[in-house]
Amino acid sequence: MWHLHDTRVGRRRLIGAGLGLLAGGALTPLPVRAWGDPPTVCGSAPHPGYPAPDKPALVHSWVSGGHQDGPLPDCGAMRQRELELLVRVTASYQGSADLDEQLQHFGKVSLLKGMQYWSFTDRKRQTLIRDSFAVDHAGSVKPRADFSAAELRHGEELYFVHSDNRSSALVPFALRLVQLGADGFLVRIENVADIRYLGFTMIGAREMQWAVSLERLGLRHWGYRSLLGCKRLRLGRSEQHRLSNLSRAVAMYDLLAGCQTEIEAYR
Repeated sequence: MWHLHDTRVGRRRLIGAGLGLLAGGALTPLPVRAWGDPPTVCGSAPHPGYPAPDKPALVHSWVSGGHQDGPLPDCGAMRQRELELLVRVTASYQGSADLDEQLQHFGKVSLLKGMQYWSFTDRKRQTLIRDSFAVDHAGSVKPRADFSAAELRHGEELYFVHSDNRSSALVPFALRLVQLGADGFLVRIENVADIRYLGFTMIGAREMQWAVSLERLGLRHWGYRSLLGCKRLRLGRSEQHRLSNLSRAVAMYDLLAGCQTEIEAYR
């Protein structure tokens, strides 16, 4: 999952930032973190309980040295804890009782195409993902069938590519089933290559990760929790990063749960 697109040391010095940069606006340098400031937004605070299916999702976000929705949360689901931005979505929904059907939702990466999100910049809903499809390896752009639950159960990295409304090209991502139990699972998604826009490296390879878990709360009742983290914010205002990634994280939940969360209040 990692080797073909590892970023070289020299490339890491390029100007870049997290997915939140793609929200638009002026590209202005972020302030340098002062000595002694917390190097990460990860802590040990427990996560909140799941709201009822008819209640809105709980959305929280943290920026190192900036906006923080309470104590720093536990980031145990993440591959790395050195994060400058974290968005958490906690919710529940009614769906198929079959665990493999829930798992296969994550394998159907072609359904990401056309996904809508709320643009805080443009203050309207618009298409986020322009194209998305599974591939056989990280260096391929040849479409293949979506991943089955059986393929995910192997626990190996599976690859897909997508382009969104602000990125310059197709970007490869890795999808992996990290944990699996009788009543739930955890999957993790990471960008395998740099995400670029207008010639800039917006976020380096493996600098963005998204971990989502499902937990059975009843026969057809599923608890949902996702953590979307960015390792570095190096360009643009931190509030741009926060709001854009918040909107993306909620859009992913809405697609899975078949709902439309009103998120302007989370500003």
